[in-house]
Amino acid sequence: MAARMIGGDVRVADPAEYEKDIPGVQEHLKKFERAVANVRRTHGGRSMEEIRQALLEEFDSMGLVVWSEVANDTARRIADGLMGDA
Repeated sequence: MAARMIGGDVRVADPAEYEKDIPGVQEHLKKFERAVANVRRTHGGRSMEEIRQALLEEFDSMGLVVWSEVANDTARRIADGLMGDA
């Protein structure tokens, strides 16, 4: 069982909870992958900052909340040509 902090207390999460959340995680991942593919297609070869801004707009349009570090790293990888076709 996994420990989780809730209001300063450590609680143990039931692994069965993870199973019911998997479809939501998979949908989030599919949206993320679509957003990255769209931006790679439309902004490949542009500056990292342009790519980052396009990613943020694409994530927002898909209802995704993505950490700044993830957006920055993804933009850098697209700008460097490291995000190939899946």
